[in-house]
Amino acid sequence: MSIPGLAILSSLLAIFVPIACADTISLGSFATGTTAGSLGFSASETAMNFAGYTAFSSPPAVASTPALQSGTASTYALSPGGAWAGPIGNSTWIGSTPQSGPGGVSPAYGYYQFNTAFTAGETGPYSGSIDVMGDDTVQVLLNGVVIVPFAPLGSDAHCADTGPTCSGGDIVALDGVSLLSGANTLTFIVEQAGDIGSGSDPSGLDFSMTLAAAPEPGSLLLLGTGLLAGAALLLRRRLA
Repeated sequence: MSIPGLAILSSLLAIFVPIACADTISLGSFATGTTAGSLGFSASETAMNFAGYTAFSSPPAVASTPALQSGTASTYALSPGGAWAGPIGNSTWIGSTPQSGPGGVSPAYGYYQFNTAFTAGETGPYSGSIDVMGDDTVQVLLNGVVIVPFAPLGSDAHCADTGPTCSGGDIVALDGVSLLSGANTLTFIVEQAGDIGSGSDPSGLDFSMTLAAAPEPGSLLLLGTGLLAGAALLLRRRLA
């Protein structure tokens, strides 16, 4: 192919490829005072905030979503110590106080709610996955809709037996996710109930999430049409 031909195709690609590119969102947990960009997450993501606490005196047989809180208190980075698995990627274990992690002052039993917000380049649909850990377990909501449910606490007084636990990430695939054109909110509700009576159980959460929007069919059609037109033009020039 001639140099002028390559130039034409390069110009076509420069015009049409950005149209077909999908919006990609990368999120993770980090504490107040840290920026998303410094960790490689989408710049629009806000640091986790502690929204509030709902008490219970003994763990419910089946965890349920409490009334959502609207507070915006600071969060703190926690060390996993030897009790929790290490954080996922560039994320950070976070909690409601600096002492709520392993080896610190055990928090009261109940539900602890944390939020983070982000913006999307389009409404979707998006596909991807979330990898989440919590002690004792954690439920995740996207714009008020549950996308990861609580795990049953089971027999382990350390953290839940399966699902989102403190011992390893629970990767949940997400498909066909619709987002809002403005701010979107991820809500995490940590169930703190692993060792009722001893007061020795820490509490925190950690997550990493990636979403990618599928290219719009119309954009792909434009890209394909443009490249075909460019190829036809080059063919005519070579045959002339």
